[in-house]
Amino acid sequence: MKIIPLNDINLIEDIRKTKKYKAYLVGGCVRDWYLKKKCFDIDITFKDYPIEIAKFLSEKFSFKYQEFKDFLTIRLISENRRIDLATFRKEKYPYPASLPIIEVASSIEEDLKRRDFTVNSIAISLNDDTYMTVDPFGGIDDITNKKIRVLHQKSFIDDPTRIFRAIRFSKRFGWEIEKNTMDLIERDKKYIKELSKERIRNEIIKILQEDKCYEMLLMIKDLKLLDKNEFFDFDKEIDEIKDLDKRYLYIAQKNGIDFFEYYNFERKIKNEFKKQIKS
Repeated sequence: MKIIPLNDINLIEDIRKTKKYKAYLVGGCVRDWYLKKKCFDIDITFKDYPIEIAKFLSEKFSFKYQEFKDFLTIRLISENRRIDLATFRKEKYPYPASLPIIEVASSIEEDLKRRDFTVNSIAISLNDDTYMTVDPFGGIDDITNKKIRVLHQKSFIDDPTRIFRAIRFSKRFGWEIEKNTMDLIERDKKYIKELSKERIRNEIIKILQEDKCYEMLLMIKDLKLLDKNEFFDFDKEIDEIKDLDKRYLYIAQKNGIDFFEYYNFERKIKNEFKKQIKS
């Protein structure tokens, strides 16, 4: 099957035409393009470390670039865009909820194997078989059948933030978390306590940035995923609030700022809450 990119085609074609690197589009952009949605969060993975491509794209499209060599990644940054260029990677988790140790993978299939869900484990080739998909784990079938499915039984032990992502994707797209994956969430949600407060905060922020976040927050609360459930009250009206700072303030007004203190939100945000709540 072919999936044709729906945006940034000039940039993608420039990469494809170099033929110097074996390259694939991967992750959420592939999923969204299959759903006929544009996606500006683009990830491209290469067999070899793509520093020359990063320099070329930076010059042509006015990006700055930043290397994260420990993660085998280069990030292209403009005023309102971010594109990640990575090398084929595999991951090892020394203990539950740890940050991974990154190593070079030998193939695109090995790289896809490390990802969170089958629907995000599809690649689009930028090689001679242009725009043909690589789908070793049945991700296209799961998109078609509207299922969220992990790739292996230790997925949430390795990275408990994937529990928040499963909820986010499920509610965003109206898809079902399939039974085995839901059973694993129930079994492994205890490992969320092993995450730093900052990593949990970042997942909450991503959910609050969604257009409709009420059902996501409700599922988090029903599953008792957070230590501070008692300081996490909200109603459906939160979906009518579209500004992120106003959503923060809404939660602070209903609960006080204990929730934001506990999860180490930025001091300037908490100070603004104090002013607003008093006024």
